[in-house]
Amino acid sequence: MGIFNIHEILDRVGAAVGGFVYRKTPLFGESLEAVPLRDALGKTSAEVEDIKPGSWKKVKTSGPAGVFSCSYLVYRWIGPEAPTLIYIHGSGESPDNFGRRSDNSFKKIFTPDFPLDINLVLIMAPFHEGSQAEYIKALGKLNNYVGMLASSAAVLDSLARKFREEGCPEVFGAGFSLGGWVLNLHRAFIGEGIDRYIPICAGTRPEEVFISSHYRKLVGKKARENPEVLKNVLNFEKEFKSNPKQDCFPMLFQYDLLTEMKTQAPAFAGMDLKTLKKGHFAGQQAIKEIRDHIIFSIKR
Repeated sequence: MGIFNIHEILDRVGAAVGGFVYRKTPLFGESLEAVPLRDALGKTSAEVEDIKPGSWKKVKTSGPAGVFSCSYLVYRWIGPEAPTLIYIHGSGESPDNFGRRSDNSFKKIFTPDFPLDINLVLIMAPFHEGSQAEYIKALGKLNNYVGMLASSAAVLDSLARKFREEGCPEVFGAGFSLGGWVLNLHRAFIGEGIDRYIPICAGTRPEEVFISSHYRKLVGKKARENPEVLKNVLNFEKEFKSNPKQDCFPMLFQYDLLTEMKTQAPAFAGMDLKTLKKGHFAGQQAIKEIRDHIIFSIKR
């Protein structure tokens, strides 16, 4: 086996394959011009109007990074007397595809036998309605990445406020990878309306994913050569750590070579950090463990 375990091998292979497939459309390869996250979060507006279950609702957001389109689905509605969980999917997923073989972490986690009597809501981030190739092309611009995160956080905030107005006693947020970054950003720059944040496979230094992790194989040359630009635009560790509330229950993967523990775990100092002995790609398939962590975090 050598010095790498199977989890690290899978992550290395996955990053290498991604770097080859998207070599002509690398991340941030088109433009590094972007509004810093600190200037976009909390200043991006989104208003949800309808919380009727069963169909996707579009929301147009507007803020310093521009205008973006999100969607949300009230997947299960017990009633306003029940707590509500809002979930944000991972990067490049197909959250609106509930087919048997679809890449949809929400569908896998929240099966019909999910044991908690809570309302379930799914947010779809911008650029996730089309193909994976279209998504990668959109992220040729760093500002689109900022806008995607800021817009998703704005929709999360608007939904949380809406459910509280309806009388929901508690509102929880959970998300994987991209969804985890969105939750952590909401906690860092808004920090109200969500009773418990459950970020999975995400931290507060997203720039490190593109600078130092094996995921840098998917990143454009100019971006890799200007790490200070990415750090200035994306890093929000200081703001996250300035929130003193004990309301965050994170999960990271010990052998993850994309969202690495050595760079992301320090932000969770003093928190009840759950770790799985998995890599990035093996971890995202650990559905039972992820489901159990979400349930545990809600019930505690």
